[in-house]
Amino acid sequence: MPMNVRFFTLHLPVIIFLVSCAAPSTDLPSTAHLDKASIRREHIGYGINYAKERDKKIQSTFYQIIKNTGSELCDRKLRPGLGFDYGVRRPRLSWWQSLSAEQKQEEKDLQELNPTAEDNSIYVRFVIPGSAADKAGLQEHDQILSIFGISAPGGNGVADKFQEILDKNLTPNFIGMPVEMEVSRKGKVISLTINPDEICPYSLVIDKSTHQVNAFSDGEKVYLTEEIIDYLPEQNDLAAVLSHELAHNTMGHIDSQQLNQTVGVIAGAVFDVLADTDGSGMLIGMELGGNAYSKDFENEADYVSAYYMARAGYDYKAMRDLYKKLAARDMGSIYVDGVTHPKPQERYALLYETAQEIDLKKNFNEDLLPDFKARNSHLEDKRD
Repeated sequence: MPMNVRFFTLHLPVIIFLVSCAAPSTDLPSTAHLDKASIRREHIGYGINYAKERDKKIQSTFYQIIKNTGSELCDRKLRPGLGFDYGVRRPRLSWWQSLSAEQKQEEKDLQELNPTAEDNSIYVRFVIPGSAADKAGLQEHDQILSIFGISAPGGNGVADKFQEILDKNLTPNFIGMPVEMEVSRKGKVISLTINPDEICPYSLVIDKSTHQVNAFSDGEKVYLTEEIIDYLPEQNDLAAVLSHELAHNTMGHIDSQQLNQTVGVIAGAVFDVLADTDGSGMLIGMELGGNAYSKDFENEADYVSAYYMARAGYDYKAMRDLYKKLAARDMGSIYVDGVTHPKPQERYALLYETAQEIDLKKNFNEDLLPDFKARNSHLEDKRD
């Protein structure tokens, strides 16, 4: 036996004795009479419901915004929108016998807490209030039997197969066409006709990998972290954040920043050649190009997002208060002029004036559209 192992073995009783000297001193009440299994199921059910209600609130808010951009403020062709989220009923695992007792119990709990539907089938996770699906009578927990005259898929990859059906049929070419759907509700087959909304075709992603209070866009999607959702529980604040990030996409800011960055890299490369440097010019050019007009883009996104808020029925006057809340997390931002973002008080002032502008247009029954000093070719692109 090695010397260090022998030493540890000989002194283990002494170590255990010393550790046991630090035991708790209170006399805890007994919990033996409580049903731990029902408490466990209650916790699992709370977690499932919490995630569903959170997603419903966020997706409902975003749907309301993209439903009211109109073709004037969306850079892409509008597409049909239904307004519901779906899930897949968990199938009973084929390797059931190989699971541990704890894993079997977890599976049983999840089976009991999931909606009543056939194994491996598509069910309605939630319906967005006021959406086309809501108006047609679709309900939470409905099992989807068919849609667009196509039977709901089964087998492996059922969620991906169902999403493919939606993607193929919810395109700009099908604007104005009703959607036929069959569902099973408490054992009864019900036929529904949904008259889709017309929505700006951007999707929302809840980012679970970035652990900070943040939201961002990439030209294709809008992203919210779980932390910003928890930090801003009020729906109007979330609508303001979502509208701002959507505006970055629709106004072409991401494409413009990438173009500016490319120009900066080229200019830096030319400098490197002329000055015979080690490539530092390219790096500096990339940073300067990427940050060019960054604060102007932020201001424009704030300005346009106020119009998104007004068109969607949210309180565009209160959205300026969002920057008080964000500044409270970083008081230094009030004094330091950032490289990429304006100071919060400057954003507050811009949104105050924007609200006055929107009020004036509403009083004179004018279209709620931002004022453009120049043509925005990206907004007029209407790409597929």
